[in-house]
Amino acid sequence: MARNILWLGAHKTGTTFLQKSLDLSGDALKAGQVHYVALDRFRQDYTRPLLNGRTDMELGASVYRQDWDGINLVFDENVPALVQHVCHPEGLYTTAPERSRLLADHLGLERPTIVFGIRPFASYLPSLYCETLKSTPFKMFRKFLRTPLETLTWYPVLKSLQAAFDGAEVLVYQYEDLKGNERALLSRVTGLAPDSFTLLEKTERPGFSHRTIRELRELSQKRKVLHKDVRAAVKAYPRGPEYPGYWPWKPEEKPVLADVYAADVARIKADDSLTFLDFNTL
Repeated sequence: MARNILWLGAHKTGTTFLQKSLDLSGDALKAGQVHYVALDRFRQDYTRPLLNGRTDMELGASVYRQDWDGINLVFDENVPALVQHVCHPEGLYTTAPERSRLLADHLGLERPTIVFGIRPFASYLPSLYCETLKSTPFKMFRKFLRTPLETLTWYPVLKSLQAAFDGAEVLVYQYEDLKGNERALLSRVTGLAPDSFTLLEKTERPGFSHRTIRELRELSQKRKVLHKDVRAAVKAYPRGPEYPGYWPWKPEEKPVLADVYAADVARIKADDSLTFLDFNTL
């Protein structure tokens, strides 16, 4: 039987870099019997028509076999939710179990291993917010953030995915420790040697600075903000030494977010049914 892997996110935890590195490592994946469909093709054939209501797109038949000794690797952070739907009053990624199960059933992926990256909330939420502005109508950060700060937690997301797949193995990594350990993570997930992977060299895309968001906010008070306005503002005020990154938090909120995340990580590590990946030991 094949080994099935569902790499489901989270958004903004190095997923684009890792996916593009897998694209560059196609020959090594094939030689190591890892079947991986590149992200753009995967979303066209499966994610968008099956999960996102794109009736103009044809749902593809599964190309994943179970009757072989290799690995079926599925990697798309938009499976649990689109960026604009991650934050919900009841928590993060509340649609993850249903959407992930629907996809796995269509693809015929039996007993998959789940892979999920987590990240400190103080940096994760602004980054997620800025990502939504690339494709959805402009709104202020506080309207985007519908999840109360004190209820932010990754643990229920992980447990809900585990329950959706009958107690599946769940591998958890921390984004803040990923840099320099990308090959080690890809090796741990696939079983291939770390030097099998060709990493993407150019990784930086223009980031959203605080000035960028301020310009868009001021523009929104005059007229509707268009996607071309967002691109122009990012280009004019890219995140960097001159323009610090977007930071929406009040001084008193920073320690709250840090404490919430620390408690969350401790809870995840204490759960023996979850596999917490320590890059120091990979």
